[in-house]
Amino acid sequence: MQFLKKLDEIIAAILKVVVVACLGLIAFILLFRVIIRFTPINISLSWTDEVVEWSMAYMIFLTSALIMRDGSHFRVDLLQQKFKNTIFIRVLNLLIAIFDAVFFGVFFYYAFDLFTKAKAPTIILRAPRQVPYASIVTGGLLLFIYSIRDIVISFKELRRSKMEGK
Repeated sequence: MQFLKKLDEIIAAILKVVVVACLGLIAFILLFRVIIRFTPINISLSWTDEVVEWSMAYMIFLTSALIMRDGSHFRVDLLQQKFKNTIFIRVLNLLIAIFDAVFFGVFFYYAFDLFTKAKAPTIILRAPRQVPYASIVTGGLLLFIYSIRDIVISFKELRRSKMEGK
């Protein structure tokens, strides 16, 4: 179990670096494009559209995984607050985690299918279309793994509350 926690911390650290790098790259490219507009330099910057698009995709999907990891996704917690520490909430959390796992499992399946079928190169850079699609697959897989983790945690909490008689 200690190994999994350490692996999770390493993956989270890598994800944070990649997300910040994507944000920095987007900011740099957009600033560069604005500066070039007001100079007499005449160079083609059409390739920057694809790079910004890919960086946004990676940033969004990897940040979603980080948010899921920390349990910081937006949620309506009216019931969570009203029925705090009851068996009802523990069952509800387990059902939500199961729903998440099913959704992200299906999401990952179709993302992987899209990834494997993408054969055409991108329009401007002529890179394999799988480069930007890998962000969907990676994010989907991480979201699925974290939802499975949430099922295990919710099940343990439900079991513990049954043992304590709550």
